[in-house]
Amino acid sequence: MKELKYNEEWVTLWPSTIPYRYLGIFGTFLNYLVENHHKWVCYGFWISWLIHVVEALYSVKLCQSKGITDPVAQFQWFIQTLLFGYASFGLLVCYKPSAKKQY
Repeated sequence: MKELKYNEEWVTLWPSTIPYRYLGIFGTFLNYLVENHHKWVCYGFWISWLIHVVEALYSVKLCQSKGITDPVAQFQWFIQTLLFGYASFGLLVCYKPSAKKQY
């Protein structure tokens, strides 16, 4: 294995710290990707972060359209979606605010 440098290798997987042998067939597959297709692993890492950022930004707009106007709540949805992606964003998409009663 080539020597690690402080660059994208460290950011994407830091291969020397992953216990591939304890991950079974998944570890074998990950090790293969790191050894033979590291450039694509880096691309995938950065693309996934870009998708999370776009989802997080859109979650704020979605909050406003669903009537969530509290800035703290919007910020919390932003952070949660940034960290967890569609797992969080999907909950916000499915949220149906109750209709307000008119007297």
